[in-house]
Amino acid sequence: MLSYPLILLLATVILIVVSGYAAYLALQLYRRRQRLEKGKQELEKQLKAKEAEARLSVQIIARALLQKDLSETEAAMRISWLSQQIVLSDDEAQHFSVFQQLSVATAHIPILDDWAALGKAEKRRLTTEREGIEVNYREFIQASAAELVSIRLT
Repeated sequence: MLSYPLILLLATVILIVVSGYAAYLALQLYRRRQRLEKGKQELEKQLKAKEAEARLSVQIIARALLQKDLSETEAAMRISWLSQQIVLSDDEAQHFSVFQQLSVATAHIPILDDWAALGKAEKRRLTTEREGIEVNYREFIQASAAELVSIRLT
């Protein structure tokens, strides 16, 4: 049978080992949380940079639209896509909404290679259709583009 001092010594050693292991686990948990927090901060930084880039692109496209360097439909398609990368305030959402509406209204019109594959008559018909749709949105698109150009980038 073990003597009382030996049992006490054994209990103390076990307590020290278990405490050391608990401290080790706590340190590992702390380091993991630090890494996760650092990763979260880096991701937030990247998202903010991506949003700032999208906002700048929107302003460039809106400016080109106001200068008549591209059609309302092309601007709407591009701005609508970029708006998905931006956290919009209620005021901003209102200005982006018209671009999204025009983008949806003209979504059936082919682009890029699909457009190039069309015959002249079909291109003419779709261009006339697109221009007719744009007329319905023009006033709102132009006003919203002017607002988007004037929004201060942060």
